[in-house]
Amino acid sequence: MAIALLYLYSSNCLAEGQYGLARFVSFIHILFLCLSIFIYTMIGGIIIKFILQKSNLLVENQTRNAFAISLLIAILFAVFFEDDFIYYLWNQI
Repeated sequence: MAIALLYLYSSNCLAEGQYGLARFVSFIHILFLCLSIFIYTMIGGIIIKFILQKSNLLVENQTRNAFAISLLIAILFAVFFEDDFIYYLWNQI
């Protein structure tokens, strides 16, 4: 079933309801990208927070700063490396 749906999506033909299928696949793609950014933000935020705690720097709001930096890094990776980077990291887990 999944192979048939992928074939219909990759054929770029908009006949007999394939437009709805293409919109559904695009929605899933956007959802997957947002989920990936969220996961990498959480992982990066935890790592940066750990580094800030171990370095004994007097940084106010360490948690907020760590997750803000991590979110920016995750978005920049998603923008510059597009989907290849996200799919590569996601498939390695």
